[in-house]
Amino acid sequence: MSSKSELKLILDLEKSDAWQYLTKIMQDEIVQAAMQMGEDASMTFDEVNFRRGAIWAANRMLEMPNRIKAKLEAEIALSSGDDKKTPKD
Repeated sequence: MSSKSELKLILDLEKSDAWQYLTKIMQDEIVQAAMQMGEDASMTFDEVNFRRGAIWAANRMLEMPNRIKAKLEAEIALSSGDDKKTPKD
């Protein structure tokens, strides 16, 4: 699959109702995990680290389309630059 077709898939994903729904759920989960950390004074250090890890993972998942888009756009730009080069005799 070419970088351009992969980029189109990512753009379509971002526009989809399913991604919007998933984004809302993940944002709600992030807020819930943060609230639990703030409300429970008896939470152990391991529980705090677990919640922090869950928040980090959820944020990374939400950022994934943007990271993939940037990577694909760079690949497309590099490959289009190669197409413009003419071989020297």
